[in-house]
Amino acid sequence: MSTTRLTSALLCAVMLTAAAAAPTAAKRPVPTAPAPAPEERPLTAEEEAASAARVAMADAHLQAEAETGAGLSTLACVTPDSTSPEATPDASIQSYCKVPSAALPVYPRDQRYGHYCGPAVGQVIANYAWKRSSTTNKYGQRKIAGWMQTDARGYTNAPELEDGLERGTAGAPRRPSNWNWVVTPLRDTDGDGTVADQLHGYVKSNVSYSKMPLAIPVKPYAYGSKYRLSSWSKPVGSIGHWIAAYGWYANWTNSDTPGIYYTDSSRDEGGSTGKFWDPTRHIATLIMEHTGRFVW
Repeated sequence: MSTTRLTSALLCAVMLTAAAAAPTAAKRPVPTAPAPAPEERPLTAEEEAASAARVAMADAHLQAEAETGAGLSTLACVTPDSTSPEATPDASIQSYCKVPSAALPVYPRDQRYGHYCGPAVGQVIANYAWKRSSTTNKYGQRKIAGWMQTDARGYTNAPELEDGLERGTAGAPRRPSNWNWVVTPLRDTDGDGTVADQLHGYVKSNVSYSKMPLAIPVKPYAYGSKYRLSSWSKPVGSIGHWIAAYGWYANWTNSDTPGIYYTDSSRDEGGSTGKFWDPTRHIATLIMEHTGRFVW
């Protein structure tokens, strides 16, 4: 690891990895409170309206699917629970069981610097939109970081990440016509006590109908949290971390079966770089432990 990367690995955009080393004979102290997420500006009235329109479009897609029965699993497929072998989203299981799912052809990228998780997500999404291969990039992470004001801040806020995605995908062949990126607060719109069902529906709509990934900010593995990203093996005192959601698995049930496919970029920052899957309700919790927003 270069000196520059080693130094910047202490800061991730949106991630401050404060996993301090403890003396070998002493147990690592657990922080009394998680690192606070950076404050983000309120959305403007125009941004709120754009977010509401995107939510309404997603709801319309899901309502039409529910009315037609499209996307339901076959009667021969037993709905898996969180302890059954079928709960793991494996290609052979999906072929046998025909569990509804969808995923976009994206390729993970390792973040160039410790605070570049936002630009790395922007690179993954821009490469998808521009139909780039697994080994080529449309834009470098430094250029994307400039669009997202990552170096100026030392991390990436959702509104600035949205600006970067607008510039990084403008004119791309996979970007739908009349598409604009929006920041959306994750809310319990049906009052059932969870936001995970909303998140699963939004990912499903974006991937299956709009054919676009989502940028999701989370606390990757907070001390004392009930959940963590499977791409992170140790807790960190983090102000947050960006991942790119590119697929979904199983129709929504309030269990650990429905899941989200995502890429991570944090191989040298305490996590891993590659493709991963986690239950949707886990990721929803990690979003709410952060800013409670996402970009799609």
